[in-house]
Amino acid sequence: MRAVRVGAGGVELLERESRPLQTGEVRVSVIASPITGLDRDMAMGRSAFRGTPGHAFVGRVIDAEGAAAAQLLGRRVIGRGSWGCAVCDPCTAGFEENCFDRRIPGVHEADGGHADEIVLPARAVLTVDSRLTDEAAALVPLIAPWFSAVERGQLPDWTNVMVIGDGGIALLASAAIASAGYTVTVRGRHGDRFDFLRQFRANFNLVGEEYEREGLRPGRYGPALMSYPFVIDASGEASGWLAAVELVAPGGAIFMASSALDGTPRPVHRVQEKAIRVIGMREGMLEAAMEIVATGLFDPTGVITSVHGLGDAVSAYRKAEQPREWIPLITVQDPGPNSGGQQVVPRPAIGLDGD
Repeated sequence: MRAVRVGAGGVELLERESRPLQTGEVRVSVIASPITGLDRDMAMGRSAFRGTPGHAFVGRVIDAEGAAAAQLLGRRVIGRGSWGCAVCDPCTAGFEENCFDRRIPGVHEADGGHADEIVLPARAVLTVDSRLTDEAAALVPLIAPWFSAVERGQLPDWTNVMVIGDGGIALLASAAIASAGYTVTVRGRHGDRFDFLRQFRANFNLVGEEYEREGLRPGRYGPALMSYPFVIDASGEASGWLAAVELVAPGGAIFMASSALDGTPRPVHRVQEKAIRVIGMREGMLEAAMEIVATGLFDPTGVITSVHGLGDAVSAYRKAEQPREWIPLITVQDPGPNSGGQQVVPRPAIGLDGD
């Protein structure tokens, strides 16, 4: 099988042997998998991970080991995001969600979906609603955390939320939170995001290249003009974190969507000074997110700016670094006419500022 591999030499597309299944595992033939900022961090060697990236994917179960896993044969599935090691105290006590060493495909101790196939435990996949297209299903794991953020952050109705950054994950977070009825303001650098955001009635603040403000280092996300009870840092940059801790109101919460793998320290003294809650975002309410997308209340596919076959994955990673790219999508298998989904098609990027 073909698989993207990240290592000391960067990104490669290699031929590998399919590994045998263990009891309780399924083999998923990948249909599509997005390239996110976290995947790019893996490819740039910012993490110790060495393997196949692609933490979000949609595919079809083609093999299974064990009676329970066999019930998924032929089903279209997405990954749940992680699973427990099965040997630590929380796992053996039945609290896998509190595992000390969770396996995260494409990130930690498990290969991801940028390959012809992926092997993972049957308990780590979720059957896809037949109403979802393949491209929408591939994005569900990326939007699910933001629907659960409403619960985890205890957001009151009509709360003002600030999103720092305007990359693909920031756009999905903004659209999801705005769709849930909250007032969202996005602080970013690229004017071509405005048309996408206004579909969801999200505000957009276009900021200059650098700023100076008391308590902040030079950055690119502008000075704080007001405070927000909830701030999402999806910038992927240290300056985004610095802006977030200034923009959040005392006693408020910052949702961390950035991997912070760029090697730049994030000062935390303001967290203590302002009594800020910092909430890491990884997984979410997949079933709820899938239902919201399936019923047409929220369509995440507008963030897909290009589509690439697996054979062109290396060039897709290079293209993903360009400012015009929001979320590129790697397609592997033609889902066929009876998949319950649709084959993905490219959507041209909206351009308002000519970058």
